[in-house]
Amino acid sequence: MATHGDKASESGRNGRKIALIVIAVAFIASATTAMLAFTASHRAREADAKALEADGSDLREMIADWRSLLADAEKAAPEDRQPRVDRLITRINALSDWKPRTPCGQETRDRLRGVMEERARRLMRDENGQDAGTPPADEADILASAWRQCMAAGATSE
Repeated sequence: MATHGDKASESGRNGRKIALIVIAVAFIASATTAMLAFTASHRAREADAKALEADGSDLREMIADWRSLLADAEKAAPEDRQPRVDRLITRINALSDWKPRTPCGQETRDRLRGVMEERARRLMRDENGQDAGTPPADEADILASAWRQCMAAGATSE
């Protein structure tokens, strides 16, 4: 026959077993959640890096095209310049319509657009000579500067 003390010690053991099972399940759930969060974070960083790389590639391609058109416009005589400037304006509009994948791409696009618009205005006013004042910033320099700032901001936010 079992005594009252045996029942109490058996129920105490059962309570400890249940508590250990609950703790084990909680630990497994916590570890699984942490692993899933890490995986999601890693995938998001990879997607961001690919999007940033794609934005940079698109912008470099646009700048290369722009520089080609700009060189042609700058070589033209002032009276022959209007159709060439119109092509530059078409490229500025294409840049404005381009949809960046990242905030960095958007910021760089906006900065580039401002510099390109200023260059087009200067060409229309025929401000290429020595009296033209300070030349506008180079588009490739703007891209490089904006990208450095974005990378620095990204490095500090992680």
